[in-house]
Amino acid sequence: MPSVSHFENAVFRYRSIDALLGEREELGRQTVYFAPPEHLNDPMEGLRQIYWHGDRITWRNLLRHYVICLQNRLFQALSTDDSERLDPQTISVFQTLDNLPTPEARSLCEACIAAVEAGELHTALLDLLACADRDIGFSELQLLLRTVHIDWLGTVYGVFVEHGLAQQGQPVSAESSSLVDVLRKFQHLMPQVREQVSDDGVEIIHNIRQIMSDQTTLLAAYQHADVLQPKRASLFFEFTTEYLTNLMKLVYPPWYVACFSGRHDNAAMWSYYADNHRGCCLVFRADDTETGRSLLLNGPTGYGSDGISRSVQNLPLEPVRYTAGEQRIEFFTNIGRLPLAPLARNWFQDNHGRTSPLAQHLNEDRQEAWGNAYWENFTPPLLRKLPDWQHEKELRIVLSDILNIRGTDEGRTFTYDYNTLDGIIFGINTNLSDKVRIMHIVNAKLASRSVPEPFKFYQARYNARTERIEAHHFI
Repeated sequence: MPSVSHFENAVFRYRSIDALLGEREELGRQTVYFAPPEHLNDPMEGLRQIYWHGDRITWRNLLRHYVICLQNRLFQALSTDDSERLDPQTISVFQTLDNLPTPEARSLCEACIAAVEAGELHTALLDLLACADRDIGFSELQLLLRTVHIDWLGTVYGVFVEHGLAQQGQPVSAESSSLVDVLRKFQHLMPQVREQVSDDGVEIIHNIRQIMSDQTTLLAAYQHADVLQPKRASLFFEFTTEYLTNLMKLVYPPWYVACFSGRHDNAAMWSYYADNHRGCCLVFRADDTETGRSLLLNGPTGYGSDGISRSVQNLPLEPVRYTAGEQRIEFFTNIGRLPLAPLARNWFQDNHGRTSPLAQHLNEDRQEAWGNAYWENFTPPLLRKLPDWQHEKELRIVLSDILNIRGTDEGRTFTYDYNTLDGIIFGINTNLSDKVRIMHIVNAKLASRSVPEPFKFYQARYNARTERIEAHHFI
């Protein structure tokens, strides 16, 4: 059983026995599943450092959008049991006044917006943001929206009461006059702070304030744990952060990845991804192209008369970069998920039809250049992981969901043939019965293999002399 130190042009995919032989039957069905980011093992994957640099028109429209999402959230809360947490993914960031289902729904939403905008607190926050003329980071905007959130929630609830959609109860509004004073003082002091500590210093200050705010929120929740049900926690304390996080859905489409590795001999990967060495490592043959390496997979490409259509695609395998840097992206000028007319109307125009100067990228003569830069910035953050992961030597296939075909497992599941799969490495702890089951499944499929190279089974073994895991193929 000779040792194999080199697999020519191979990429590897560690799998557990449960994934291969369990309910998903990945081996029998020959499937590769593309995972959404929330299923990946590092919450920092795909992160972009989002910031906002707006004018009075765009900031006013963002605050209006916040109220639209808040009133929709209140609707959800009123029909949800107190013991249930509101799902963060159901915040309706694609909702606008244009696409509400009925005239009555639009009338209610307009009443909520009018009630909030009539308050001095809204004016104070809009003045602060419009006069900033600088980048506003996530932490700062989160703190500012938290400042007004309870007051605005109470205002929206009051509109619901007036429309007979909620019962009059204990007011939830904060003391708005004191909050107005806070925002006015902050607006007055911030230029002086910038002169003394620079914009980077301002961001550090807001990050510290965010930590303090999170601690205060946690303490308040702990002290009221006996009455603070999950639904109320979602509505009162978590909505602002969840709203800002969900705004990224307006920028780029959802993305999904299938993960491979350039190595088959890493003990940590065998332990983590292959169930403590009880699983296997699939050996795939990659193709060399002018731009790098790729893998032939059969998967969804669009919609046909019979539903989702599928075809064989040569998908690029892209190496992951291990670096701590994050991509910075401005929100207003990178909203890419909305049709042009609704985008201009709902984000870049005021009530009188005046258009923000920030909308120049929507002009016909600039759309192509904007689109090229937009897509160039899409993939790099999805191919970045912290240096702690560099032992994985990961390669990824990244898919975007422009056509909205990947929202289900079917839309994210691809298949391979046995001209692409060249071998399987059994783990050090793979039990004999699982090996036999795997060999039976593979041998039944090898009749379809047309490439001259034989399919091979390997056994992983630890070599005490070299202190490495080696793959030995069966003769």
